[in-house]
Order: sequence, then C-alpha cells, then structure tokens
Amino acid sequence: MQTQLTGYVMALVLALASLAGAQNPASPPPQPSTPQPQSPRPEGRGSEALVTLEGCLVHDSDVQARVPKIREPFGVSDDYVLTRAKVVKGSAPESLTGTFDVDDLDPGLLASHVGQRVQIDGWFDHLDRAANPAGRGNVLHDLVAIRGSDIRMVAKDCRE
Repeated sequence: MQTQLTGYVMALVLALASLAGAQNPASPPPQPSTPQPQSPRPEGRGSEALVTLEGCLVHDSDVQARVPKIREPFGVSDDYVLTRAKVVKGSAPESLTGTFDVDDLDPGLLASHVGQRVQIDGWFDHLDRAANPAGRGNVLHDLVAIRGSDIRMVAKDCRE
C-alpha cells in the first residue's frame, strides 16, 4: 500500500509542478519590439562614409563604349549607371571617375528616373575598381558602385 501511495503522491507532485510552471513561466513572453532600421551595407565592404552623388541616371547599355552586364534573357539589362556624377555631400577618393554602377535601389524606382538628373544617397563599394576605370580585362566589373539608400529627382532631364 505504501508503494502505491508513494506513486500517487509523486504523480500529484508532478501534476502540481507542471500546473504551476504553466501558470508562472520562468521567463516572460517576448515583448514585441520596434525594429531598428538597419543599414543594408554588408559588413567590411564599401566605404564607411555616406555620400550624396548628383548625376544623370541612364541604362547601362546607353553608356557609349561600354558593354552592359547582361543578366536577363534576350539581352535585356536592368543595370543602371550614374554618369557625369559629382559628390554634393561627403567626400570621395580622388581616383574616382564621374561614372558609377548603381546598386541596392529598387529597379522599378530606378526605371522611373532614367534620363533625369538625380541625387543618390549611399556609400561607395568596389573602390578597388577605381584603379582600373576602363575595366581592362573585366568589362563586367569595371565601375565603382554607389550602393544607394535613397534617390530623388533634381531635374527632369540631364542637361547641365
């Protein structure tokens, strides 16, 4: 009888312990938090300083003497280049040219600004390409990139 009573007592203690644990969890449930905006900048890549470039946004294939990067079937490219660009905020290494690949912005948004003078906020990436601005040996990776975080129109056309 004692063994059977001990078994019932143990079952009762376990049941009470699990019931108490269910009512009073050891850790509070996670509270919803407001997500902090994070920079899409990959760690260890690109320049650290934010810049604003102003220039003319064109399709990669519209830049003379340049072979576009073809990623889509039938030769359609969704790459964009900022030409005749100048730094209007921040600074750039002296070795940079006035033409940059535009990365990290929505292609639909970029398409709506083709042919316009725009300002792009972002940071430089692939700075090593500045030493080879003509892309000698690798025309697919010849331009320093501006990894954009924002774009806005300055003028409806690219006339200076």
